[in-house]
Amino acid sequence: MAYKTLYRVYRPQKFDDVAGQEHIITTLRHAVEEDKIAHAYLFCGPRGTGKTTIAKLLAKAINCTGKEKPCDQCENCQQIAEGNHPDVIEIDAASNNGVDEVRNLIEKVKYAPTQGNYKVYIIDEVHMMSTGAFNALLKTLEEPPSHVVFILATTEPHKILPTIISRCQRFDFTKLGLIDIIKRMKEVVKQEGYNCDDEALEMIAKLADGGMRDALSILEQCLAYNDKHLKVEDVNQIYGLLSLDKKINLIKLMLTKDMKQSLATLEDMKNNGIDLKRLTLDLVDILKDIIIYRNTQDISILFILSKYYLDMIVPHISCEEAFDFIDILMDASEKYAKVINPAIYFELAILKICNHVTEEKTIEIKVNNNDNNMENQQIIQEEVVEDIVEAPDIQDNFEDVEEDIQVEEHIPTFEFENDNEIEENVSNDIAVDSDDIMNILVQANRKILESIQERWPIIKRYLANLNMAKSAAMLCDGMAVAACQGGLIIAFEFQPAVNAVNYYKNYLQLSSFLTEILGSEYKFIAIQQDEWIKMRSRFIELKKAGQLPEPHEITLKHIDSKDLESVDLNEAQKFAVENFGSIVEFKED
Repeated sequence: MAYKTLYRVYRPQKFDDVAGQEHIITTLRHAVEEDKIAHAYLFCGPRGTGKTTIAKLLAKAINCTGKEKPCDQCENCQQIAEGNHPDVIEIDAASNNGVDEVRNLIEKVKYAPTQGNYKVYIIDEVHMMSTGAFNALLKTLEEPPSHVVFILATTEPHKILPTIISRCQRFDFTKLGLIDIIKRMKEVVKQEGYNCDDEALEMIAKLADGGMRDALSILEQCLAYNDKHLKVEDVNQIYGLLSLDKKINLIKLMLTKDMKQSLATLEDMKNNGIDLKRLTLDLVDILKDIIIYRNTQDISILFILSKYYLDMIVPHISCEEAFDFIDILMDASEKYAKVINPAIYFELAILKICNHVTEEKTIEIKVNNNDNNMENQQIIQEEVVEDIVEAPDIQDNFEDVEEDIQVEEHIPTFEFENDNEIEENVSNDIAVDSDDIMNILVQANRKILESIQERWPIIKRYLANLNMAKSAAMLCDGMAVAACQGGLIIAFEFQPAVNAVNYYKNYLQLSSFLTEILGSEYKFIAIQQDEWIKMRSRFIELKKAGQLPEPHEITLKHIDSKDLESVDLNEAQKFAVENFGSIVEFKED
């Protein structure tokens, strides 16, 4: 038997098998059950969304002799499925679009069905019919014999005469959702006995752009490439796509204003056959997710990015930049159709984006790629200790972006400026216990430190925020030099900055600010850079000698011994507390 493609083998034979289009299926089912069959239907919508399939299902349902309609068991259902039922006639209007063909059809309409209850004419691509053919069909379409049902299918309903449309029940088919397409593909893959990763099926569903037939065709092509275990890398390889990691790192690379490396990356893409048109739209989708997340903080409504990918890119780009990049990319996309080689406009878009970043940003990009040199990877020098990295001396100048901070509503409060809440100038040196620092070093974790270092530049963005400006000012000149689960060491060049951060009265507010920035709570210690070098050298010596202390719970003796909730009040504040009690709330000016 000749080989059949997947979309033909798995064409739905019952209404329950159809993916999506629930509103159409429900309406047609009720019409069949209540025997309220219209004389003409118009199915319109994008390709591969089930127009012809549902037309055949309707033809089966109204001619079915079984209990469930269609039952797919009776003789009528079987013959319609095989395409040889004498009362179901499929016509391709693209090749039968003249007046003569329509007149021939009209002549046959008057004959009663030979086997079923209805004679069904399915006219596909009906918009291809000529005006004369439409006019010849008008009268018959308006008042056909009671045993005839017309089903017209088209992808371009605007090309059909309004007089034709007004004589039909119109059903608008929509693109299928990713969930419906993936669910159907999983059923097909299971029945075919293949093994496919969910990520691969999701990528195929996106490439199908809402069409079930396209999805099954792409799936079949990918399985021909690798029928052992289909992975998302296989799909990317076949269709010239970049992985999500590489797309995000491309955006980060352009944010660094490294035009040379950006152009080299583009050259690698062209050499590897990357589809630049698709890449442009994918970058726009990523930027859209960034904008949505920055404004809502809700991951559930995003289209592409997960929490992992958000952490990679969101700290480095503002909403304004994302909007501007989208404008540049969409402008390039509109021009692709006018040229043979879209790489020209994509290259110009990269140049515009690199020039658009108004202030220099230093972004760490770490993606291992053995196939090409598309990534700009920073290598951090390691000494003896694997999990302790000395922070590079990088001056990051970020554009001040005013962040909208949402505050929960409280009962009415009286607000007073609390001059003692943050003290940036602490005169006396604050002694910290070296054992507390050593305990963090013993438990140091490279991944935690790198995550913190990647987020650290965000602090400068809060300098324009009135509620957090003082906290940001105290921390922005520091560098995260070592970190573990729940512990952080911050190095500063000058001792006064160290004293301000280690001062117990500043601890709660700085801790709250760091939790907001880093996404986790850390007990932190500030240290002067020269002292940090000595402490680190001491750690290395102990490690070589095998004399490192045993790790224990993170403690801060200079903080834990203090009452952090106590606040020195001025006369006005004391008066407010005495008279109004707990409803008084002190806020930083």
